Amino acid sequence: RRLGSASIDLAYVASGKLDAYWERNLKLWDVSSGVLLIKEAGGKITEPSGDSWNINSKDILASNTKIHEFVQQKLTTE
Repeated sequence: RRLGSASIDLAYVASGKLDAYWERNLKLWDVSSGVLLIKEAGGKITEPSGDSWNINSKDILASNTKIHEFVQQKLTTE
């Protein structure tokens, strides 16, 4: 479900209102504030493939640490 901007979706994950969020083809300015919120809240951020997320990444997967690998597997399993 899309709530608006990527940063607000990430803020909802950080606050526990959403369990996970993923999207492709984003720019750094779309996610930078949300990434900070997730990290400060103790969540996990990677690319959907499981690779480490960095400022050059265009794809993002964010969730709590308990379900992150499960969601990542669902996104990459055909």
